[in-house]
Amino acid sequence: MGKLDNKIAIVTGAGGGIGGAIALRFAREGARIAIADIDGETGKSRAAEITQEGGQAFSIVTDVTRKGSVEQMVQAALDRWGRVDILVNVAGGALVKPVIEISETEWDHIINMNLKSVFLCSQAVLPAMMKQNYGKIVSISSIYGFTGNATRASYAAAKAGVAVFTKSLALEVVKDGINVNAVAPGRIATDRVRGHYTEEEWAERVAQIPMKRAGTPEEIASAALFLVTDENKYITGQTIHVNGAWLNW
Repeated sequence: MGKLDNKIAIVTGAGGGIGGAIALRFAREGARIAIADIDGETGKSRAAEITQEGGQAFSIVTDVTRKGSVEQMVQAALDRWGRVDILVNVAGGALVKPVIEISETEWDHIINMNLKSVFLCSQAVLPAMMKQNYGKIVSISSIYGFTGNATRASYAAAKAGVAVFTKSLALEVVKDGINVNAVAPGRIATDRVRGHYTEEEWAERVAQIPMKRAGTPEEIASAALFLVTDENKYITGQTIHVNGAWLNW
């Protein structure tokens, strides 16, 4: 018996490192997964990986910054399986640039990817979750939403917004049997993050972490898994920090 047997989950950004680890972990625990990603090929690859392991998954190309695309994503899951029990908002991205150089278009793009997307996806699943008086929503924030970052102001602002949106939505839907939480990763060794640094730069940044290592996508998946299982009934509106004691908040 898996911890998520017969649950229906939508995972955005599931073609990437953290999103992919979450989708795989949930599928191994018995959930049926809607793989939502703007990159159709990575989405198909992730769904195929799950089905090859004996799980159930399908992929749908989704632009989480567009309301119509998000509504199609949710409807596809409902058409296939009749309900949505879990939403995990992972899709996002960062811009490394000082504030004085950020254009209005760049600012809007980062805010839309990381914060507007959480609003749109959460809003889209709420009618189904309210109708069944059950649901779990988990959104990925970031350590930078709490510490700030000198060259990632747009990303940090959006991720701080995710944490406060999580608190607010949790208060709105607590009466509807819906738990809403967030996970704030620290430095996680995904291919995308690791690719920004040389070996020397990476070693320097890992040395700043009290645990003296970067986290793994699978460790973020473990935190998300607990939040969406029925073992979690009383935690809502919270941001769980997973950062090797880099930030004690």
